[in-house]
Amino acid sequence: MRVTEIAFDESGKVKLTVEIPETEAYLTTHAPNMPRILFRMFPYLAAQRCFNEQGHSFRREALATEIPHLFEHLLLEIQKQVRRGIYADVSISGETEWNWSIDPRGRFHVTVGYDNEIVALASVRLAERIINALDSKEIALIDVDREVRRLRELVKVSRRFIPPIRGSEPEDDDATESDADIEVGV
Repeated sequence: MRVTEIAFDESGKVKLTVEIPETEAYLTTHAPNMPRILFRMFPYLAAQRCFNEQGHSFRREALATEIPHLFEHLLLEIQKQVRRGIYADVSISGETEWNWSIDPRGRFHVTVGYDNEIVALASVRLAERIINALDSKEIALIDVDREVRRLRELVKVSRRFIPPIRGSEPEDDDATESDADIEVGV
């Protein structure tokens, strides 16, 4: 899976073009361990609400859905974990669409809300790395807890320069903390 285009809009949504080169293997039914492993790595992911035609819970939907749809929910969960305790809890949502009569087979359009553009971009790249590591069975190479901690530090640094959008206010104020005290690797 590859994110080929990222566009931020003024309303707090990031629009992603996601492509899966092997169009025969774009469903989680082709990679049944992918949702199970993600639910172990991110326990709250399974509890996310999902609005789908069948009315399934996300836990059930994830067992037979498009991998970019799983990516959408993972991106929401990463952002939620990164924001926890830093910004007030503002609900963000996402949507995954495709139309293969217009676009090439395997191209999906994922739209997800965000509060902080820098953190959203870093979250997109982390979610992409996680999905690809699961697909290649190299997930052990990614320390997810460390990556989330790094993104949380990025939030703290970036909120000094970029105010959150959509009115979510910081929960705490650590203005006394010096930028030099924070080590952020991207």
